[in-house]
Amino acid sequence: MDVVPDVAYQARFLNRILSSVAFSLLYYEYVLTFPLEVERYWHSAWSCASVLFFLNRYLSIFGHIPVIVEFFGVFPQPVCRQLQQYHRMSSALIQGVVAGLLTLRTYALYNRSKKVLASLLLLLSVAVAITLWTIIGNRHAHRPQPTDALATSNGCDLTLSQQEGYSLALAWSTILVFDAVVFVLTVFQTVRTGWHWRGGYLRIMFRDGAVYFGILFVCYLSNILAYAFAEARAQGR
Repeated sequence: MDVVPDVAYQARFLNRILSSVAFSLLYYEYVLTFPLEVERYWHSAWSCASVLFFLNRYLSIFGHIPVIVEFFGVFPQPVCRQLQQYHRMSSALIQGVVAGLLTLRTYALYNRSKKVLASLLLLLSVAVAITLWTIIGNRHAHRPQPTDALATSNGCDLTLSQQEGYSLALAWSTILVFDAVVFVLTVFQTVRTGWHWRGGYLRIMFRDGAVYFGILFVCYLSNILAYAFAEARAQGR
């Protein structure tokens, strides 16, 4: 079934507007925090935490350049689909690095508990397996076809099939579950040990974790609902 031209154009236009905001915030935040990065990380010894920090920071900075091209470039549809596939793979990699940082933080919070570490790594392995299945298994999925005019004059059409939507909803659900488990573990440790552990560090970790989880919960849930219930022409990426 062909995608309805007017609705498809409106969906892609809105997608590009919202993406512009996200890209602007990403690079604006980098410029603002670059002096702190130099001060606190450039002259420090390498550690697992610092490696994950730099991976998270610079995979996001440089890895999103092809994504910007994907959203705003005008290419033949096969090239657009390759960029879309890259977008999914880079997103999965960045989410994996973030999950590694959260795992490391929670491991430290529980005084290097091997049980906590093993549980989080097991959950993370399941999430990675589902995500890889989603990316690899949908490479050749049938997608709604845009009209030639839309495909050539308004940039890449990134409409997903319903099957891809369900698969991506499942992948994002695993990420949400992992973040929820990390947040619950943080809350539990906060209640168990009290607010004043090491001069209030636990209070700060709980506060930051609550804000982080609250924002991501809204974002991830929006993604999941859009992928699972939106019509094909309203889905993207």
